[in-house]
Amino acid sequence: MIRRRKKTPERTVPHTRLQSDAELTRLYRFESKLGEGTYGVVYRATQLQTQTLWALKEIHKPEPGHSRWNLLDNEIQILQKVDHPNIVLLSEVLHTAQKMYLVLELCSGGDLKQLLQMRIFLTEHETRAIVQALADVLLYLHRRDIAHRDLKLENILLKNPVEDDRSPIVIKVADFGLALQCEGGLASIGTFITQACGTHTYMAPEVMSGRGYSQSCDMWSLGVIMYLLLCGQAPFEASSKSRRLEKMKRGVEFPQTLWASVSHTAQTVLPSLLSPDPVQRITAFQMLQSPWITGDFSRPLPPDFQERVSEKHEGSVSPDSSPREHKPHSPVCSQNEAENGVCQKLMKKYQSEALSPKTQSPPDVAKPSSKRKMSTVRKKRNSGPKNTVSVETSRS
Repeated sequence: MIRRRKKTPERTVPHTRLQSDAELTRLYRFESKLGEGTYGVVYRATQLQTQTLWALKEIHKPEPGHSRWNLLDNEIQILQKVDHPNIVLLSEVLHTAQKMYLVLELCSGGDLKQLLQMRIFLTEHETRAIVQALADVLLYLHRRDIAHRDLKLENILLKNPVEDDRSPIVIKVADFGLALQCEGGLASIGTFITQACGTHTYMAPEVMSGRGYSQSCDMWSLGVIMYLLLCGQAPFEASSKSRRLEKMKRGVEFPQTLWASVSHTAQTVLPSLLSPDPVQRITAFQMLQSPWITGDFSRPLPPDFQERVSEKHEGSVSPDSSPREHKPHSPVCSQNEAENGVCQKLMKKYQSEALSPKTQSPPDVAKPSSKRKMSTVRKKRNSGPKNTVSVETSRS
């Protein structure tokens, strides 16, 4: 029996009212523009008193009663309640007569979409670390009955620039304007959200079709992100909503030209994330226990994996405790360790057995394709990762 969740306490985030924009310049020095969106501009700025760097999100206040107020209030309320090493930190809110400024943790590396456009795809080692961090964020949010509802590459910021293959990748989830918290419990039986929102590429089928949905829609978005990072393409692209839903119903596919060098374990866990039935979709807790995350490449995901994990106790962590106090997950194996260690053992095992034509190679060994024209950047996948992917576990 799952214990009732306690109300998540809010952090102390000061709200300061300023007489004018000129007063703001006595508190912060604006340095450069980081980005511009529909509702405002984000600047890199230095807090003069402490000489620390922050990101100032400048927002023009809408007219009284405008629907944009709901998004602003919602984002502020959610960010005041969360404290996670992979969620962007809200430090302060400043108000003038015409504008609002959100003082946010500085993320100077752009977002995950920009990185993917530059790289075409990421290595399996890099993707695993990113997905593990995202699953940990979703576990943290879902245990507090918070659904993000707009998880996508553009809303996953990079703490620092990723200049080459050796640069560490530290992610920060942002943009909680569409997030929703239900104190009664999003996962409770009979409790569903009906408002459709988000981005079509990442939208779960139950959201797109207008049916009631719960926080499991975030796990679908995580599956789309994982798919995108591994091959550079979205799993269910279509010219219309009806065709997209039809593709979703058929299930995820893995074209050989794109997935020949991705482990069988990764290809087995993705259908559990991208299950069209939200009841069969795995949870964030179950994802963190999957062999692809823990580094156990000696076997594929078992058919009864979801049932096994469901039997484990999920309520051992108090919902009011901060993940910054937790020990990080056990380190994941690198792709080289998987191929050089476990896969060599599998090769010996399979060579000693009489295999059927359909199982000529072990499940986690990449199957080379002579027809595939691989660019220089795609050959990196088979040579193993050379960079170190890190996930921040404490704030300096």
